[in-house]
Parts: sequence; structure tokens; C-alpha cells
Amino acid sequence: MAQAPGCPDVTVASIGALCDPGDCTTLSASYFETGGTESYEVSSVPYAPPYSFIGGTQVSVNTDDVWSGAIPLPFDFCFYGNNYTNAYVGSNGVVGFNTVGEGSNCPWSFNQTIPNTGFPIRNAIYGVYQDINPNVNNAFADPNINYQVLGAYPCRTLVVNFSEVAQFGGACQGNATIGEQTSQIVIYETTNVIEVYVERRVPCTAWQNGVGVIGIQNAAGTQALTPPGRNTGAWEAENEAWRFTPNGASIVTFEWLLDGAPISTETTIDVCPDETTTYVARATYLRCDGSTVVEETPATVIVQEPIPIEDPIDIFLCAEGDGPYLFDLTQNNDLILNGLDPDFYPISFHNSEFDADEGIAPIFPQSTVEAYPSDGDETIYVRIVDYNTDCSTYRSFQLIVSPAPTPGTPGDLQVCDVDNSGDEIIDLTVQDGDIYGGADPAIFTVTYYLTADDATNNDDPILVPDAYLATTGTIHARITSNTDENCYGVTSFEVTVTPTPEVTVPADPFVCSDTGYTLPVLAIGNYYTETGGTGTLLNEGDVISTTQTIFVYAESGTTPNNCTDEDSFVVTTYEAPVAGTPTTMQACDTDNGGDEIFDLTEQDGTVLNGLDPANFTVSYHATLTDAENNVALALPENYFATVGTTTLHVRISNNADVACYDLTSFDIIATPTPVVVVPADQFACSDIGYELPALAVGNYYT
Repeated sequence: MAQAPGCPDVTVASIGALCDPGDCTTLSASYFETGGTESYEVSSVPYAPPYSFIGGTQVSVNTDDVWSGAIPLPFDFCFYGNNYTNAYVGSNGVVGFNTVGEGSNCPWSFNQTIPNTGFPIRNAIYGVYQDINPNVNNAFADPNINYQVLGAYPCRTLVVNFSEVAQFGGACQGNATIGEQTSQIVIYETTNVIEVYVERRVPCTAWQNGVGVIGIQNAAGTQALTPPGRNTGAWEAENEAWRFTPNGASIVTFEWLLDGAPISTETTIDVCPDETTTYVARATYLRCDGSTVVEETPATVIVQEPIPIEDPIDIFLCAEGDGPYLFDLTQNNDLILNGLDPDFYPISFHNSEFDADEGIAPIFPQSTVEAYPSDGDETIYVRIVDYNTDCSTYRSFQLIVSPAPTPGTPGDLQVCDVDNSGDEIIDLTVQDGDIYGGADPAIFTVTYYLTADDATNNDDPILVPDAYLATTGTIHARITSNTDENCYGVTSFEVTVTPTPEVTVPADPFVCSDTGYTLPVLAIGNYYTETGGTGTLLNEGDVISTTQTIFVYAESGTTPNNCTDEDSFVVTTYEAPVAGTPTTMQACDTDNGGDEIFDLTEQDGTVLNGLDPANFTVSYHATLTDAENNVALALPENYFATVGTTTLHVRISNNADVACYDLTSFDIIATPTPVVVVPADQFACSDIGYELPALAVGNYYT
């Protein structure tokens, strides 16, 4: 359901969009004004009853001249300075606030105008107060006196309807010309506004002179208010409405807010936002109960985005003969519009900034725009309008007359052929600055070509000059007016693609420290101890006897780009062992079997000569050749040596590189064990004795 017309409300007038940041516009708000109920004003309002005449709770059903019981109000209602929470419906077209009993008499007889202290019903709303009879139901009268509370906080309403009720009196209630009487009383929460809607009121002068009244009156009968011509009398009304608005001290506070902060209490203000901004119109109502109701309505001021155009370029013509010269001003159109539809973004040209800004005095007709006569050194202003928003902007450009451009002299370019394919990508546009030679890049364009004829005729330019796959040769350049293709100059420069040297390094060698590694001859480059051709320069044939990285570096020696290549290899050297000298080993052939077992490993410590057995290995060999070839005895700790002298060879090897070794040797002597033969035991007389015979082996001892 739409909000009823007497509710608290704040509205904002429509706002046009702004074209530019900082432009100003006027914000205008209006709010439902109401004040304290110590006094009122009455005004005619459009006849548009906000609610139906039927549908509520019926009272005075078939009963004439009675009051309803108390109707509780869900809100405090102020009337002539007093606060009420109950209302009473009288069957003769009144709503009162004095306490009365349900079914008590609702006075019908009166002839006084109001205000009047003797008026039969005071402290009441009359809408329409007249003697009607809800007990009559006939062809035109279908009486329905009802009330209902409608709407929502903070604008609930008590709606009281007097629908299709006949006038009282025998000459009246059956008279179809007088007919039914229909009206509606609406009282509003918060604003305390009272509205009376009269669909039909026809007086019956045959009864009580046909008196009726529309209005309000205080309890004492000292204050009252009626619409013009609607005080007590026999007047007639159809489809009219009246609003009674409290007009004491205002209960409404208005303010404009920006980002939640007040900026003005005036309903009309000027604002000049730099971007789309939402302002808020706020009306705060002070209710009867002391609480407040806040109504807010946003007002968004849209600042249009700038028209997305590009700046025009100056139009340049080569001077040939005397002026004036003819310029085509539309040459800039496509650039300026930047893809925008010219049907929706019309362009006009002007001779002054003021004309362009105001959109007056365009250069006209089109034939003049396309062949505009000028001696040059003239500023043209171009105006663009957004058809949809009516916003506009303008730019300017120069008409320039000058001799053909003279290109500067670019230097030659040299680049390294990284993969030695014979060509290399190069950025030709690094030459732009030299070729412009002080000319304005906004007026001229530099392009590149493979032949002089192409440059002269502006044919087949290099399409991607900043990533051109070049070979050694001549590049031709052309500087051309952006607005006159025949206004140009040409020049050239050399491009040299230099092969990049490719170095080859030896495989990583592993050598003994006593022999070292001899640097071989290089096809390209030199040896260095540091990267990039730094450190110590080493020569072919130098012997490297320590572990280190060797760098091979080569360069082309060209300028400005010195083409280089580098690789490296590692020389690893291992400590060369020096074998200690083992001593001769001797043993007896205890069983004279012709050989004897020796533990050759007893010599290990002597051979190691202080070296770490974790890093060096001692092995034993039957021959020198076996030792050189590292063919070792299988069980040196159980070596069977034949009787006599045997020479064995010893090898000590670096575990990291068995080719890094030293040799020595020692003798093993196996000696037979002598076997003595003794005579048999002899028995002899002391006087004769025993003569010792000759021994084959050994000697006699006591």
C-alpha cells in the first residue's frame, strides 16, 4: 500500500548529470511540514481518498445518534495541545476525544457556527457533522460506519468512514435526490494531520434546515477551524477534500547530509562535486511522545565520465608556393573519436576557444571544413558533444606550414649474432631520436625500409621495426608528415651482425699432483683464472698442479657490442703418494718343507710413510709389471715364500685415483732349518773314555 498523503516525508527534485568535475548544480528538497497542535491551518487537497470507505470494524450498526466505545490508538495523537490514545466515533459524522460511554447519545441538534462554547460536541473532528440515520437502508442508502487502523510506523492512521448513510427525517431519508451521505476522516501518526474526504454531502433543508459542518474544535469551544463555506450551514459538496495541518512551532528539522555530516539546513543548496556524490535530505519529526522520526531521501549527483577522446595532432603541410594553403580539418576526426560513433559524438570546428566552449559559430559548411584556407600558424578548436548526455568537451590543434623535414644522421648499428645463424633481432627504433633531428614526433613519423626506392615511395615499410630480424646490410629510414604523405625526408645507416665466438673447453681432467695438467692448445679464446676474461691469463702448455676452475673466454673485439663467449672446466688434482722403504723380511723354514708363510701387510705402516690409510691403499705384487698394472697378490697376509731370497714389489695408490701411485720393493728370505744327528748314547770306562765322532751338522757343546 502506498504511503498516505499526510505522512512524514522528504522528497528531492530530479537532478541533471554534471558534465565536468567541479560543475555546480542545485539540490532542492521538500518535506511534509507540520507543527505544534496549539493551532491549525486548513487547505484544500486533491480528492483521492487514501483508503476504501468500507472494510473496517463497523459501529452504530442500525443505530441512530450513538457513540462507539473507546477505540484504542496504537500511537499518541496530539489535538489542540493535548495527547490522546483513544478516539470515539459518533454516528452523526464526528470523531471525538472526550470520554463517552459506548451507546451513549451522540447529539444531533445544532445550529451554531464554530467556535462556540455551547456547541453540543466539542474536542472533536467534524467530517461531516450532520444528522444522519444509519438505521435506514433503502435503494440508495446502504449504511456502513466503520473504523480501522492502517499503515505502518511511523505513519499509522485511524480511518473512520461514514459510507452511504441517509439523512434523518421523514422527508429526507427516502428522498433519492438528497440520497446517501459518504465521507472519510483520516488522522495521522507523527504529523498529527487530519484529513476529511467528502464523496457526497447533500443537505435536507426539510430537517433542521439541512445544517452540516466540516471542521475541528477544541474542548472549550474557543478554537475552531472550518474550510471556507463549510461552517454550519446548508451547503452541498461532492468529491472534495480538506487537510487540517498543525501550524504551531514546527516539529520538523531539515538538513542536508554528506557522508553522514550536516552541510546545510536550507532546502535548496548549490553543490559542486568533483565526482559522482550522494547527498541525503533528512527531515526529523518530533512526535507527541517526545521521540523522533527520521525520514531520508538520497540525492545522487552524477558527474559524467570524461568523453574518452584522444588529443588531436597538429596538421602539417609542406610549403609549396604562396598561401593560403588548404587544410583538411577532418583528418583528426578518427584520432579524436578513438572509436566512438560519430553519429552519437558529433564534431564541430571553431576559430576560438570561447566559440568551442559555448558551441557557437562553427566553421561551416562541410566543404570549408575539408578544405580550410589558412597561411598556417593558426589554432583550430574542435568541439565534441555526447549526444546522450549533452555534455561536451573541446581540444585544439595547430595548422603548421613548413618546408619538408630534414632527417638527422643516425649512427650505424652493430649487434652480436648470438646463435651464429647469420641474423639477429634488433630494435631499429633506437634510431628514431637521431632521425627526428629535433622534429616533433607528434607531427612526424619515422619508418624503416630495406631499399632506397621503398623509402622514397613509402612502399613496404618494415612492419615491426622494434623487433627486426636483421642481417648485415643497409637500412633506409623515412621521416614523414602525419598529415601530408608527400612531405618527407630520407636517410640511411648500416647494420652489422657480428658472429659470436664459440669456445670449446677440454673435458674435466683428473691428475696427480706430481705430474699436473698441461693446458692444451685452444682453437678460440684464452685461459683465465676468473670469469669474463679476468684474473690471471694462462697460456697453452702451462701445467696446472692444484685443483681449480679454468675459464675459456673469447671476444669479437667489436664496438659498440663486443660479442663474447665463455665456458669453463675443472682441473682436479690428487696427492701423489711417496712410498716408504720396507725392510727385508726373513723367516726359517721350520719344517724344511721348502717354503714358509709371511704376512706382507706388516710392511703397510712403513710403506704408507705417514699417509692416512683411509685415503691410500697399499698392495703387494709378484713382479714390477704387476705392480705397474695394479695386479696384486690375493692374500698378502698369507704369502708362501720358497726357501731362498724373493723380491716383492709394493704399490701405494691414492684411493681417489688409483692411477696416482708410487712403487717400492723389498726382499723375503726363507732359510732352511738345520737338522743335527747325534751319536747314540755311549757307555765307556773312565779310564778309556769316549771319543766324539765328527758331526755332519752342528757342533758339540757342553
